[in-house]
Amino acid sequence: MKVVFILKGDPFSWKAHEAFRIAIAVGMNHELTFVLIRDGVYTLTRWSPEELGVETFEKFYDVLEHVNIELVVEDASIQERGLKEADFVCQVKVKSAEEISELINSAEVVYVW
Repeated sequence: MKVVFILKGDPFSWKAHEAFRIAIAVGMNHELTFVLIRDGVYTLTRWSPEELGVETFEKFYDVLEHVNIELVVEDASIQERGLKEADFVCQVKVKSAEEISELINSAEVVYVW
């Protein structure tokens, strides 16, 4: 089954952690594309959440190589925020809004966080 998760909110909310937790479970048995747009792109950048009292995403990064999850960031979202691919802590694919729309249309299930 093709599944798409879309994270558009900031990395400080419970939604980001919950999205990653569920993504790991889904990615064990299904083809999952995890799309980060808007402020969601900050989630995978080099920042120090523990300094703000927020749990880190290290556990998620460690599990990525063992599950079927493709990480995608929207090109316009990273450009608007002055980010580049080198700012991300793990391998991501940069795609346009049109390419992301195609991913969504081809998915059997879509979750928005």
